[in-house]
Amino acid sequence: MEQSLTMMLLQSIAALAGVLALFALFVWSMKRFQNHSLSSNASGMRVLQRLSLDSKHSLIEVQRGSKHYILSISSVAGVSVIESFEKEPVDVSEIVKQTADD
Repeated sequence: MEQSLTMMLLQSIAALAGVLALFALFVWSMKRFQNHSLSSNASGMRVLQRLSLDSKHSLIEVQRGSKHYILSISSVAGVSVIESFEKEPVDVSEIVKQTADD
């Protein structure tokens, strides 16, 4: 009787371990698929930063190409553009010259 109880306990533990392994595999594959689909976005749009002001308001910096947008997101007013600006590419040689001159 005790052997069958031990055997049932081992089978239950093995089944639980199998279910947890399948769940971990599922979570891993979903994370991998989600990161892949976001990185292959054809629009080239990226969220750089998000600042939560409170539970209903936040600010987001979005980049599309060399253009940056600061967006206000509110559950009351929706989404509105606060500011947009063009970010110039940094010329590393200019920075090296400036630090060499100092």
